[in-house]
Amino acid sequence: MKLISTVGSLVGALLVAAPLSLGAQQAASSPQQPAAPPGFEIPKDMQTYYLAIYVKGPKHSAAQTPETLELMKSHLKYIRRMIEEKKYMFAGPLLDGGDRQGVAIVSAATAEDAKRIAAGDPAIAAGHMAVELHPAMLPSLSSLVVKY
Repeated sequence: MKLISTVGSLVGALLVAAPLSLGAQQAASSPQQPAAPPGFEIPKDMQTYYLAIYVKGPKHSAAQTPETLELMKSHLKYIRRMIEEKKYMFAGPLLDGGDRQGVAIVSAATAEDAKRIAAGDPAIAAGHMAVELHPAMLPSLSSLVVKY
């Protein structure tokens, strides 16, 4: 009778210890982010992007000449390609008619990469526009889809 009681105690101990042991192994194999202090909860999937603010450049012209219309077509084609390549997560114009012309969210490893990507825009290369870049911590935009 004592043997059955001892075996029963061992089985009971295993049933309690096994899940705890597995939980400890899983915790050791997949590090968890520390919890933010109360009141400072933030999304878990934050990452750095670069906010590109398109502004009027030194050679900006409001005249709708054939040259500026061609430049704008090239600019829009470039933005579309950057969105398709996921270098720009999204982009769009600002509508208030001020010096700030538009915005884009650039996905790049470094500020230098973001600057290089933005500088490839024909409107920026021509001096029609310039760009201000600001690092920004945002939730992951990897699942965002821009439709054309």
